[in-house]
Amino acid sequence: MFLTRLKNYLLNKNFGSFLIEFCILILGVYLSLQANEWQNNRANRALEVQYLDRLQNDFRKSSEGLEESIQRIELSLEKISFGLSILTKETRNEEDYHKVFEALQSSSITGSFSVYLGTFEELKDTGYMRLIESRELRENLGNVWQKKVSISQITNIRNLLRSDAFPVMAKYIKPLEGNRITFDSELVEQDPRELYVAMSIILSNLKYDLEDSKELHETINNSLVVISNEIDAKS
Repeated sequence: MFLTRLKNYLLNKNFGSFLIEFCILILGVYLSLQANEWQNNRANRALEVQYLDRLQNDFRKSSEGLEESIQRIELSLEKISFGLSILTKETRNEEDYHKVFEALQSSSITGSFSVYLGTFEELKDTGYMRLIESRELRENLGNVWQKKVSISQITNIRNLLRSDAFPVMAKYIKPLEGNRITFDSELVEQDPRELYVAMSIILSNLKYDLEDSKELHETINNSLVVISNEIDAKS
């Protein structure tokens, strides 16, 4: 019907009415497109806030887990270092053997790099990363992912080195009744250097674990700050 009126205006050479009707048509189309765009933007921003909340929860859990892992590693390093110092002594007593046994038990500790990347992976795989308006945040998320992948690859190499040391240390553990274990001090005295080398390998790799854990923890915390700022800005 609208197009029929326009046709009649042209046939009757009523160019004024034609121009008015045509402008109304263009304005209507424009307003309709603007309304759709506004609705889409509103929906996208609401979805973005949901993802920001999920990212914040993921990274908070990751940060807390890394803090606990760092504390465990630091305690383990302290015990192993003390155990190594005992092995360098000329003579050792029962208390010394007890400390070395504690160091051996701590040698099983490794870095825990559990990072919750479920929300990030969803954003990346579905193409919804475009919903994140902040370029700084997108870069931070990428840094966390790259750091995690890099650490995982290096950790595999360290675990190979540890796998060479663990059987050596296992020689000095004696089983007891009731699923208990004890330390073979007599075997240590035959050649303390062998145990010293094995524990040194564990110590050096654990130090690298600690360094990577702290770097990853810092990277995640930096992202948390940006995420919190984005959430506050959109509240």
